[in-house]
Amino acid sequence: MIRKYIIAAAALVAAGSTAMAADISYDAAPIPAQSFNWTGFYVGLTGGAATGDTDVFITDGEVTDDGSLSSSGFIGGVQVGYNWQFQNNFVLGAVADISASNYGIHIGAGDGVFEADGELKYLGTVRARAGYAWDRALVYAHGGFAYGEVEVDDTDLSASHSGWTIGAGLEYALTDKISFGTEYAYVDLGDELLFDAGDGDGFGAEVKFHTVKAMINFRF
Repeated sequence: MIRKYIIAAAALVAAGSTAMAADISYDAAPIPAQSFNWTGFYVGLTGGAATGDTDVFITDGEVTDDGSLSSSGFIGGVQVGYNWQFQNNFVLGAVADISASNYGIHIGAGDGVFEADGELKYLGTVRARAGYAWDRALVYAHGGFAYGEVEVDDTDLSASHSGWTIGAGLEYALTDKISFGTEYAYVDLGDELLFDAGDGDGFGAEVKFHTVKAMINFRF
C-alpha cells in the first residue's frame, strides 16, 4: 500500500511540474530585438568621381563670348557629422567635408589666344541631411553650401568659388560603430574670373558638375 501511495504522489508531482512548465512557456512574452539608432557623431572617409560641363567665358567690356567644355576627375577626403533620430524612423543631421580633387578644366580664351588646363584643387561642403531609417538602412536627401578653388596649370592664376549643392544618399550600418554608403550630389560653384585685365576685360569659368562617392563612417 505504501508503495502505491509513493508512486501516486510522484505521478502527481510530475504532472504538476509539466503543467507549470507549460504555463510558463505559454505566458512568457518574447523579448524584442533592439532596433539600431542613428543618433550620434561620426567621422568618415569619402572618395569618388566627378563629371560635368565647365562654361568658360571671355569678357570684353559689354561683349561676352562663352562655350561649354566637358570636364571630369576624382575627389577624395574626410567628413564629420551628427545625426539625430526621432519619432522612431526620421533622421535629421548636419555634415561638413573637405576633399582634394583633380577635376580637370580646359580653359580657352578664343581663337587660340589663351589655352590652358586647370583643376579644381579642392571641394568643401557644409550640408543638412534629412532621411528615413529602416533599422540599419538610412535613405536621405542632403543640400547646402559648397566652395572650392580653381587653379590654371603652370600659372599664378586661380579663383575661389562658392555656391551650393544638393543630392541624395544611402547608408547602411554594418556594425554599431561602422557604416558604409554611397552618395550623389550636384554641385554648382558659380562663375568667377581667373584673369581680370581691368575695365571688364578678362576670362573665367563657371564650374558645375555631378559627383558620385562611396563613404565609410565611424560612429562614436
